[in-house]
Amino acid sequence: MKWLARLLAIVLIVAVRDPASAAGFQYMSIPDDAGRPIELGIWYPSNAGMVPTTLGNVAQTVAVDGNIEGRHLPVVILSHGSAGWFGDRSDTALALAEAGFVAVALTHPGDNYKDSGDKIVQILLNRPRQISDVLDYVTRDWPGHARLDEARIGFYGFSAGGFTGLVASGGTPDWRLFPIHCAAFPAEGVCRQGSAAVLSLPQVASRPAADWHHDNRIKAAALASPSWAFAFDPASLGRVEIPVALWGGSEDHIIPFDSNVGYLRRHLAHVATVHDVEGAGHYSFLRPCGETARRQNPEICSDRPGFDRAAFQATFNRELVSFFQAALTATP
Repeated sequence: MKWLARLLAIVLIVAVRDPASAAGFQYMSIPDDAGRPIELGIWYPSNAGMVPTTLGNVAQTVAVDGNIEGRHLPVVILSHGSAGWFGDRSDTALALAEAGFVAVALTHPGDNYKDSGDKIVQILLNRPRQISDVLDYVTRDWPGHARLDEARIGFYGFSAGGFTGLVASGGTPDWRLFPIHCAAFPAEGVCRQGSAAVLSLPQVASRPAADWHHDNRIKAAALASPSWAFAFDPASLGRVEIPVALWGGSEDHIIPFDSNVGYLRRHLAHVATVHDVEGAGHYSFLRPCGETARRQNPEICSDRPGFDRAAFQATFNRELVSFFQAALTATP
């Protein structure tokens, strides 16, 4: 396909880098339950020669389809926010691969920048299932699956991806909490945008808990500005029994810190670390934009005066790698 050829267009010549920190990259897709493609980007340790490559509009230096180096490799799966794609955290995925992880990022069908046509209820139900579909593929059918340590699987999620991680890790949302929350906090993004009203309709709120898909293969989770966190009651959050690292922005007016990250800090049993990032807005957790993206998406690409997104992202990636290194300790 022409768009895939552009996605993986390789330019210039082989770059020289220390093989110990080299990263391979593969692009592929697998079907979801409805037969739609789930795009995957997979970054992993490799000692193959790397080349400057353009992934969509994101430049990176990787060994495209290079060999996999190492055994018993830990895995981190990455879930994007609403209308995102698998390349949203390519910098984090690359940092994880260079640190010895296999980083697997997916594009959620029905909730991505090319196709966001699914209804909100179906999106939220489908996302955790799609995480498990990807883990099934990577641990069973991916050509490098024999080199993975299935006992060391982590999760990263931003915004709707954070909600996805809470469900996948054992939490069950209770949409009946929405009217109570929105009466107290009418300025919350989901209350203003109307999704709270849809999700709290009786026919939606009465869905059985069994509709929500959990995956006990996930052993640690890092959540940045997680959506709808206040919709998990404390008893439900008590079923999330893995270490969790939390990030939120002091200037996030879409997913306010206190009612989401702060709420999780108060009610999750195993919070490893909490970061209240001074000056960060909601989209500060996305990779810095290029000139074209800044012109096309000023809201997503803009930060408060004085906030250095590039510097923050470098720190953020180091903290994510450190968290997963500590949380996904080697098994005997």
